[in-house]
Amino acid sequence: MSETKTLASHIKALGKIKCEAEDEELILNITLVIDQLQIAHITSKNKSTPISLDRASDRKLIKLRGYCKAVIKSTKPEWQVMAEKNGWIPPKP
Repeated sequence: MSETKTLASHIKALGKIKCEAEDEELILNITLVIDQLQIAHITSKNKSTPISLDRASDRKLIKLRGYCKAVIKSTKPEWQVMAEKNGWIPPKP
């Protein structure tokens, strides 16, 4: 989302991530952002103008960025994040 590219390119990139993701919360957040970006793309007069979503103030984008940053900081693999959300507790060493 921090790359500077057109709305259509952002939508395509997020769609690819969505297809590969297994984390339901991530998929939901991406879906909401894609929906918002599609609306913006339809109504935009500057479809070819590259933008960065990193500074966008839309609450759906903020939520997705926050979720991604929290998961990245946890340095846990995606399977472990999902397992813990479903009640799995890692074994104690």
